[in-house]
Amino acid sequence: MAELISIEELNEQLQLKPRFKVEVADINIHNRLSVPLEGDLFQKVEIKRLDDHIWLSIIKADRTYYSPRLHIEIEQKEKVCILHCTFGPDPNLWTMFMFVHFFLGLSFMALLVWLYTNITLDNTNTIVYILMSLIALSWIFLYIFARQNRQKAAPQSKQLLKAFSKLIR
Repeated sequence: MAELISIEELNEQLQLKPRFKVEVADINIHNRLSVPLEGDLFQKVEIKRLDDHIWLSIIKADRTYYSPRLHIEIEQKEKVCILHCTFGPDPNLWTMFMFVHFFLGLSFMALLVWLYTNITLDNTNTIVYILMSLIALSWIFLYIFARQNRQKAAPQSKQLLKAFSKLIR
């Protein structure tokens, strides 16, 4: 049985979607993960499977906007299976989060063009500097917001990790 990473170690990672790998000696893990499991733990966890991908998420009744999902990709090797696992938010929230980042990045680049134009025309740059500062502060705010939500989701992440460890045993 492979050692699983702890939620505390995952929360120390800088990236917003923490990742880890698990090697499993069972090459028939596909079949084992297809069987519905019984127990209190699996009544609170929703399991979806499509080919070599498995998603574990919290049931809708307990789900909040910051609830995590555990995506597991199965990579078949000769004698082992490598499970590539990624914790992340709901795909709709993640899409919105990336859209906001894209919008801020595009706005920042437009402000750089405006700044260059003002410099070449010897105009004042005060408004451009203020707007660029606001965008930089928005990026910092978004990062802090995501980290705080990941901390709030730690108990649910532990629940998903516990369900994952029972699945691969």
